[in-house]
Amino acid sequence: MNDNTPATRAHLNALEERLVERIGNLETHLLEYIDERTHDAETRLLRAFSGYNNSANIRFRKLEADSSNIDVSTTQRLGELERQMTEFKMRLIALESQRPT
Repeated sequence: MNDNTPATRAHLNALEERLVERIGNLETHLLEYIDERTHDAETRLLRAFSGYNNSANIRFRKLEADSSNIDVSTTQRLGELERQMTEFKMRLIALESQRPT
Protein backbone atom coordinates (compact mmCIF):
# COMPACT_ATOMS: atom_id res chain seq x y z
CA MET A 1 0.00 0.00 0.00
CA ASN A 2 1.42 3.42 -0.92
CA ASP A 3 0.98 6.61 1.10
CA ASN A 4 -1.52 8.15 -1.29
CA THR A 5 -4.03 5.29 -1.11
CA PRO A 6 -7.08 6.25 0.90
CA ALA A 7 -7.71 4.26 4.07
CA THR A 8 -10.80 2.16 4.12
CA ARG A 9 -12.96 1.26 7.08
CA ALA A 10 -11.35 -2.22 6.98
CA HIS A 11 -7.89 -0.62 7.19
CA LEU A 12 -8.99 1.50 10.15
CA ASN A 13 -10.55 -1.52 11.89
CA ALA A 14 -7.34 -3.53 11.41
CA LEU A 15 -5.30 -0.62 12.76
CA GLU A 16 -7.64 -0.32 15.75
CA GLU A 17 -7.31 -4.05 16.48
CA ARG A 18 -3.49 -3.81 16.35
CA LEU A 19 -3.52 -0.77 18.65
CA VAL A 20 -5.89 -2.43 21.13
CA GLU A 21 -3.66 -5.53 21.15
CA ARG A 22 -0.51 -3.44 21.70
CA ILE A 23 -2.15 -1.39 24.46
CA GLY A 24 -3.35 -4.62 26.09
CA ASN A 25 0.18 -6.05 25.96
CA LEU A 26 1.62 -2.82 27.37
CA GLU A 27 -1.00 -2.82 30.12
CA THR A 28 -0.18 -6.43 31.00
CA HIS A 29 3.55 -5.68 31.12
CA LEU A 30 2.97 -2.53 33.14
CA LEU A 31 0.82 -4.36 35.69
CA GLU A 32 3.43 -7.13 35.99
CA TYR A 33 6.14 -4.50 36.47
CA ILE A 34 4.11 -2.67 39.15
CA ASP A 35 3.33 -5.95 40.93
CA GLU A 36 7.01 -6.93 40.92
CA ARG A 37 8.13 -3.53 42.23
CA THR A 38 5.41 -3.54 44.89
CA HIS A 39 6.47 -7.01 46.01
CA ASP A 40 10.12 -5.91 46.17
CA ALA A 41 9.18 -2.84 48.24
CA GLU A 42 7.09 -4.96 50.61
CA THR A 43 9.98 -7.40 51.03
CA ARG A 44 12.40 -4.58 51.82
CA LEU A 45 9.97 -3.08 54.34
CA LEU A 46 9.44 -6.45 56.03
CA ARG A 47 13.19 -6.99 56.28
CA ALA A 48 13.70 -3.51 57.72
CA PHE A 49 10.93 -3.97 60.32
CA SER A 50 12.22 -7.44 61.14
CA GLY A 51 15.61 -5.96 62.01
CA TYR A 52 13.95 -3.27 64.11
CA ASN A 53 11.73 -5.86 65.79
CA ASN A 54 14.74 -8.01 66.71
CA SER A 55 16.53 -4.98 68.12
CA ALA A 56 13.44 -3.89 70.08
CA ASN A 57 12.99 -7.41 71.48
CA ILE A 58 16.57 -7.40 72.74
CA ARG A 59 15.99 -4.02 74.42
CA PHE A 60 12.75 -5.23 76.02
CA ARG A 61 14.45 -8.38 77.32
CA LYS A 62 17.20 -6.21 78.83
CA LEU A 63 14.61 -3.97 80.48
CA GLU A 64 12.80 -7.03 81.84
CA ALA A 65 16.08 -8.43 83.18
CA ASP A 66 16.99 -5.06 84.73
CA SER A 67 13.55 -4.83 86.30
CA SER A 68 13.83 -8.37 87.60
CA ASN A 69 17.27 -7.60 89.03
CA ILE A 70 15.88 -4.52 90.77
CA ASP A 71 13.06 -6.63 92.25
CA VAL A 72 15.52 -9.25 93.48
CA SER A 73 17.82 -6.58 94.88
CA THR A 74 14.94 -4.85 96.67
CA THR A 75 13.71 -8.16 98.11
CA GLN A 76 17.21 -8.98 99.35
CA ARG A 77 17.64 -5.55 100.93
CA LEU A 78 14.24 -5.78 102.59
CA GLY A 79 15.14 -9.24 103.88
CA GLU A 80 18.39 -7.91 105.30
CA LEU A 81 16.55 -5.05 107.03
CA GLU A 82 14.04 -7.51 108.52
CA ARG A 83 16.92 -9.69 109.75
CA GLN A 84 18.61 -6.69 111.36
CA MET A 85 15.35 -5.54 112.96
CA THR A 86 14.77 -9.04 114.39
CA GLU A 87 18.34 -9.10 115.68
CA PHE A 88 17.85 -5.65 117.23
CA LYS A 89 14.61 -6.74 118.89
CA MET A 90 16.33 -9.84 120.30
CA ARG A 91 19.12 -7.70 121.76
CA LEU A 92 16.57 -5.29 123.18
CA ILE A 93 14.68 -8.16 124.80
CA ALA A 94 17.95 -9.56 126.15
CA LEU A 95 18.90 -6.17 127.60
CA GLU A 96 15.47 -5.71 129.17
CA SER A 97 15.64 -9.13 130.76
CA GLN A 98 19.05 -8.26 132.28
CA ARG A 99 17.84 -5.00 133.81
CA PRO A 100 17.10 -5.18 137.49
CA THR A 101 13.49 -4.81 138.43
